[in-house]
Amino acid sequence: MTAYPRIGPVPPGIPRPFWSVMIPTFDPSPEFLAQALTSVLAQDPGRAEMEIAVIDDHSCEVDPRGCVSPSLRDRISWFRQETNVGLAGNWNTCITAARGQWVHILHQDDMVRPGFYARLRDGIGKAPAVVGAAFCRDVVIDADGQEQAAQVLVRDTPGLIDDWIEHVFVKLHLRAPAVVVRRSVYETLGGFSPDLQYALDWDMWKRIASTHRLWYEPTELACYRRHSGSASVGFMRSGSNIAEIRRSIELSEPMLDPAIAAEVTRRARARYATYAADSAWRSIKEGRIMSGLAQFREARKLS
Repeated sequence: MTAYPRIGPVPPGIPRPFWSVMIPTFDPSPEFLAQALTSVLAQDPGRAEMEIAVIDDHSCEVDPRGCVSPSLRDRISWFRQETNVGLAGNWNTCITAARGQWVHILHQDDMVRPGFYARLRDGIGKAPAVVGAAFCRDVVIDADGQEQAAQVLVRDTPGLIDDWIEHVFVKLHLRAPAVVVRRSVYETLGGFSPDLQYALDWDMWKRIASTHRLWYEPTELACYRRHSGSASVGFMRSGSNIAEIRRSIELSEPMLDPAIAAEVTRRARARYATYAADSAWRSIKEGRIMSGLAQFREARKLS
């Protein structure tokens, strides 16, 4: 059984806005971080309803404060780690520092579109007693902000997701910028695993989906930026992304009903073996031979 970091409750007497928008950073692109913050501030309902904070993992080359205009800095809370604590450590600090009832961890390269917070809050309000997390359909954008691909449509209309095993366990039809989580869910389940780097968010979404109901908004309201400098690209070059996917699949089997766990695991392994092989061929065609070979090695371990 994996031991996850404890997330304590918000101390009594502290004001609780509805939203905590927490932006983890590390040597961010000034342009990308400015766009991320601007996309949030454009939907800002005020301090009583939304906390906005940047949690910096001891950046060495870029001061996140310098990425936004002086007129906007006072609206944002700023926290800098004393030492670099890594992805999981910084994301867990985001949760621990959040005072809001609902937490949105928006990565430094990503963005939200107009209506993100209003539409998800409206959906959450339709089933407040059961919803532990909510997410919308997202899109992939490039370094220039141009749309490259759209996420799979989980359902045509807003509502609770019944086939969560298909959309979260066998495949993953959501990306981090599209997801908001009730803070009390993190308090119950614990934080992100420090043993994972690439798949730590997938691990979290599976833990949530297996214990709480998910609300879905089909409108494309979140943008995941894919570019050459992102951490995900580095994992793909080494093949460690597929190794972590395999590890995440193994970790999540005990979360499932024993009657279906083995079959769900088999389908997930087959799906990501195909994904790894496709990534390998794409890397080789683009001239990244070593990356392609690394992806092939990991694909064989999944098949």
